[in-house]
Amino acid sequence: MSRIPLTPVESVSPAARDFMRRHGELNVFRLLAGAPKMFDGWSAMVDAQLDSRTFGPRLRELVVLRTAHLQRCAYQIAQHTSVGRRAGISPAEISALSAEGPVTGFTEPESTVLAFVSELCTTGTVTQETFAAARTVLDEPELSELLLLVSLYYGLAIVVNAVDPDIDHDARLETSS
Repeated sequence: MSRIPLTPVESVSPAARDFMRRHGELNVFRLLAGAPKMFDGWSAMVDAQLDSRTFGPRLRELVVLRTAHLQRCAYQIAQHTSVGRRAGISPAEISALSAEGPVTGFTEPESTVLAFVSELCTTGTVTQETFAAARTVLDEPELSELLLLVSLYYGLAIVVNAVDPDIDHDARLETSS
């Protein structure tokens, strides 16, 4: 049960209502809409990530799910598993993302990105070697966007884990991709 009351959908700002109309009336959105001054900026970042052409839906969801597993965020795992499946991630691959160590069974670019994400999320930084490996598959703008994607879902996992909203059983995250 959520440690902070969830804002009723009918009480959220028009911008938050529009965001929820496009992405679902999820408990996490109702939670964050309780901070209306921050919600608009946060939701703009989510929209930018979901609409970005830098990473396809599959790679984006691999990053989100790996981050969620490393943060032990059951809420994000529940929401993004269905998004990941729609993006072409198999059940076996979703399971592999929960590995305590290196993840296996992915293409070379995906494995390199997932190693970068894993190291960043578990140590708070990346070694020169890991950064150099990531540069072989991503250019600098892509690396910057990857860091922002990880920071978005890593930070959200911290909030969700602290507040513990109920996992939505009916509502699912809607993405355009």
